[in-house]
This record gives sequence, C-alpha cells and structure tokens, in this order.
Amino acid sequence: MIKNFGLLMGVDWNSNNWSDVSTEEDLKMSDFGFVQENALTYSCLNFGHLQYPADKDGYYCGLLPQLWSKTLDRDKALHVQIVFLKSKDYTSGKTFIIGFYAYPVFQRGTWPSPISSFTSDFVYNVKSKPEHIHLCENYLDITNPEVQKYILPRGKDLGTRGFNYLGKQEALRIFDRLGEINKGDGKLNRIKLSLIRTTVA
Repeated sequence: MIKNFGLLMGVDWNSNNWSDVSTEEDLKMSDFGFVQENALTYSCLNFGHLQYPADKDGYYCGLLPQLWSKTLDRDKALHVQIVFLKSKDYTSGKTFIIGFYAYPVFQRGTWPSPISSFTSDFVYNVKSKPEHIHLCENYLDITNPEVQKYILPRGKDLGTRGFNYLGKQEALRIFDRLGEINKGDGKLNRIKLSLIRTTVA
C-alpha cells in the first residue's frame, strides 16, 4: 500500500464556490493570517477551471495556502496522486472536504488574473489538468472526530495549521464517502476508478 498517496490540505472559505473573488466577510473571517492581514487571497479561483483558461501546457493553477511559506518534502511527496481540499465554513463552524486536484504538479509561479475585479497576478503552487480537478456539489463534513478517524491514517489528527498525508486506503475511503453524498457524479467516479488503477514506482 502506498503510504503518501494523497494529501489533505486547507483553503480559506469562499462564498462564491472558489470561482470568483472572496467576499469581504470571507476575507475577514479567514483562519489564514496572510488573508486577514492583507484582505487578499489567491485561492479564490481554485475551482475556476470550468470558467477560466488553462495554461499553455493544458494545466489549471491553484493555491494551497499551507504551502505558502514552505515546500513539500520531495521524497515524502514523490508519489502523491491526489490533493483533497478542506475548508472551514465560518457560518456553521464545520469543516468540509470540498473537492480535489488529482495527479497534481507542485510548482510555484504566477498567472495573469482572468477577472477585472482582481487586478494583480495570481500566485500558484499546484496545478492539474482541468479534467482532474473537481468541486463536489455536496461537501463532506469531516468535523466529527469519528469521521476523521475513518479517513486519516491511524494515530493522526486533523491538521489545523499543517496538513495530512494520506495512504491510498485513506484516499479511497474519502472517495467512498464523497460518492455516498454525490450519487451519480460521473466525474467523481471516473477519477476514483483511475486512482484505484494507479500504480507508482
């Protein structure tokens, strides 16, 4: 079983489904210090892959705030095939897995803003092909410690400031739970099947 098959990482909440700029309330209530201090977030278009163009190589770029000031250990992240994104809804206080980037490439850079209301370039540190990026219609509530125990490696707690590595078994368990609340989601099922079949050196 592949130990570091996936990652569970946090992003700040976006009331516009991570496909438009964050609201003033989103920025004010963010758990991320940079966002609060600067009233600015670069993750607001993380799931804008259906509206905005990919880069010249066919990848769509996003921002993982927990990797803003640090990089992944190359050896630990060598076989990562999927990044699940979790976010805390400040209106309910609950934390949800909202979607994912499958077959990610961890690379830093900037890309021009595709929207006039965001005048600076976007900073990115992850990218995937649009067909491998998915925002779920129904988010998975992982606030309950029993749910966390089921989807996290044994003995691990849900990272608040950090992030969690996931084995292949845990990653597929998350897909199982997402599938239960998103029945008929063809893209979710296709990517899950592709990951089941994935073998890495």
